[in-house]
This record gives sequence, structure tokens and C-alpha cells, in this order.
Amino acid sequence: MDVSAYLVHAATRQMAESDAIEEQFAEVDALIARAERAADGLPAEPAPEPTAELTEQERRDVEEALGLVHGRDRRGRRPGHAA
Repeated sequence: MDVSAYLVHAATRQMAESDAIEEQFAEVDALIARAERAADGLPAEPAPEPTAELTEQERRDVEEALGLVHGRDRRGRRPGHAA
């Protein structure tokens, strides 16, 4: 198989895999689209009540929790990413 035929074969296989994945998740995509349309009709949430300032420890705890949510480890690195 020459390079050109190999690239055509690889691209065709990739397109078939992408189509299969899209078909597999079509119901989920439709559900998300319906939920987004329904959410557009909901009233906006009221502004949160003002709260007291956080203590320094509470602020650090929140920052650490958000770091974990966003995928950062305790050294400030994201797993799978170069430092």
C-alpha cells in the first residue's frame, strides 16, 4: 500500500468512527438540546445575598477545592500536562 492509499484509508476509517460515535450519542445530544431550550425559558436566578467576607483559611480552602475541580493537583499542575 502506498502512502496516498494509506492516508485515504486512515481518513475513511476515522470518518466512519466519528460517524459511529455521533450516532451513539445522538440521543444524549438531543436531550442536552432539549434541556438547553427549556432552560432558556426559565427566569434568571436572583442575585445571591451578600455574605460576610471569607476568612483567610476559608479562602485557601475554596481555592484548593476549585483547583481540584479544575484538575490541578496540590503542586499546581494539571495531570497529563507538562509543568
